[in-house]
Amino acid sequence: MSETPWSEFHRRWPKLKPPLRPNEEVVAAVRGAIEGHADRALLLGLTPELGEVAQDTVAVDWSEKMLAIVWPGNTATRRAVRANWLHLPCKAGAFSAAIGDGSLNCLEYPRQYRLIFEELARALRPGARLAIRMFLTPDPCETLGQLQNATMAGSTGVVDALKWRIAHALCSERHAPNIAVRSIRDAFNTLFPDRAELARACHWSMDHIDQIDAYANLPDVFSFPTEAQVLATIPASFARARFVASGSYELAERCPILTAELRP
Repeated sequence: MSETPWSEFHRRWPKLKPPLRPNEEVVAAVRGAIEGHADRALLLGLTPELGEVAQDTVAVDWSEKMLAIVWPGNTATRRAVRANWLHLPCKAGAFSAAIGDGSLNCLEYPRQYRLIFEELARALRPGARLAIRMFLTPDPCETLGQLQNATMAGSTGVVDALKWRIAHALCSERHAPNIAVRSIRDAFNTLFPDRAELARACHWSMDHIDQIDAYANLPDVFSFPTEAQVLATIPASFARARFVASGSYELAERCPILTAELRP
């Protein structure tokens, strides 16, 4: 397999912490959200922690590197396939639930949000449950200057939370949910030009801080809409769309689980 800009990011996956990577609280919340609908789940992405929340799980991702590095392997109750989420390789009504962790944040808002909900409406059976953790920009949101001051005062626990706070502040400042991944790293370097000083202020290791450099050459665009913006893209085919808490880890209030049911 040829190397891609995502290769370094994928190799760093085991080092990621909440909120970027789900913990036991998130897993329990997703499992609870699909209770009674867990016989056959579609997992958008290859999040290992969610591979066992249903009785049978089919994980779908377009990245060959993720399949090779992150996915723990297929078993009798979980398997992964390489495919496009917007064109799922399944029959209509194949799944009783759709789950994911930050899956929608990898898509362009609002066009691809609408497309994925249309495809999920096809792939899910009537009454099926949706449970996808999201990373949302709060409204109102802190400014980059406020974030810089708060972080240097020691208010941020982990770099992984700081990455999303920077992304949210950028999206709020620009009044646009979509943001180039590398711009998160660029803003990080502008806000915190002296990494040694940042390490002292936050009691972080340089290895932990330097994980931001995995974003340096990524060509992708992430999306961080507000709660209201997400709900505005959900079609009438889904009922009772709402956000539920995903835990008590740092920044959990910005990382709720989107739940909904496909109408009969």
